[in-house]
Amino acid sequence: MKKILSILTAALLTSSIIFASGFQINEHGAKAMALGGAFAGLANDPSAIYFNPAGITQLSGTHFMGGATLIVPKSSFRGPSPAITEYKLDNQFFNPINFYITHQLTEKFHIGFGVYNPYGLGTRWPSDWVGKYMAIETKITTFYATAVAAYEVSDKLSLAFGYTFAYGDVTITRDQNLSPFNANAFISLKGDGTGAGWTFGMLFKPTNNFSLGVSYRSRVNFKFTGNATATAPSQFNGMLPSGKISAPLTPPDNLTVGIAIKPSEKFLITADFQYVGWTSYKKLQVTFNDFIDTETGKPLVSSSERDYNDGYITRLGSEYIMSDLLTLRGGIFYDVNPVDDWRLDPTLPDANRIGFNAGVGIHLSDNLSLDLGYMFLRFEERTVTNSLESYSGIEGSFVPFNGVYTSSAHLIAADFSYNF
Repeated sequence: MKKILSILTAALLTSSIIFASGFQINEHGAKAMALGGAFAGLANDPSAIYFNPAGITQLSGTHFMGGATLIVPKSSFRGPSPAITEYKLDNQFFNPINFYITHQLTEKFHIGFGVYNPYGLGTRWPSDWVGKYMAIETKITTFYATAVAAYEVSDKLSLAFGYTFAYGDVTITRDQNLSPFNANAFISLKGDGTGAGWTFGMLFKPTNNFSLGVSYRSRVNFKFTGNATATAPSQFNGMLPSGKISAPLTPPDNLTVGIAIKPSEKFLITADFQYVGWTSYKKLQVTFNDFIDTETGKPLVSSSERDYNDGYITRLGSEYIMSDLLTLRGGIFYDVNPVDDWRLDPTLPDANRIGFNAGVGIHLSDNLSLDLGYMFLRFEERTVTNSLESYSGIEGSFVPFNGVYTSSAHLIAADFSYNF
């Protein structure tokens, strides 16, 4: 019985852990966000460290920029089919930050440093909801610190390279039906880890009215370590995986190509195409270091196939200079998610989404400016009819978790910039 319970529970622990496009945050500057994120071909403020580091060669002297984005997500699930009962995520908000500094060392050589949160967010469902055996709370937070160096090869071409150190932590909780026994366990996984990656940027400006940017951010190979706890009736002590755990995790690489066109001195159009290499997430493997498999005599290893698809984002933005004090911005983007219907579950109710963006730039003085941005994120309603996942229902039965997911989010960003 010990072996049966340990393998069953370990497999179900990992089956619902998802690290998908809904956890990727691309909003790391209010100006860029207001342009729909189409910034790789423009990259003319310090957030270029994230969007296209070659762009910092456009910034003379020393520049500071810092701010945050408030993210308020909403999501609901109707089901499981044929039921149409609606369940809603608990109210949450998230506030990823960004901070950048750039400095011109020589006429052609520039350096920069930035801190931002490219993966984060989370979901928290009511503790007694119908999907509690699949997901209750999932939360991911990452901090990336990136140092870049950029060189102006000519008046028309700049190149940049950077190194990234990353830290992340993860919390996952859910209930576990100990079928065929009439009992439940509460499962909690918590861990953190570090990784490293690199970034490359190119900015080509053949004329004053046109520029082309290319930006690449590599994969970061995280090595998470932490603890698993299983709270269950005393008769199950020692039968459920617990103790120290370890798991590798590899977020995707990103390649972005963007352009910026100036039809006039006051009007600007930007466009980006962003490729997201989600095929890096092939499987999730968790090793229970303190729980020995009685057959192999080694720590229990549980693996769950993910096999995500690569995704992409198309972006379009525009900017109009109203006066020396005020600039208006707007944008739109479409983001294709990497998760097939049959792999979708409530850990992250992901879907293709469209973002509507607007914002302003306010020049407070010769050296100080304020950028504000707003985004409404609308997810396509997603109906799942062939779910791989199941939940433990009444009397231990297993029912496919089919149903309808509906999601949206509001985002508000603000950044102050100072140069001297």
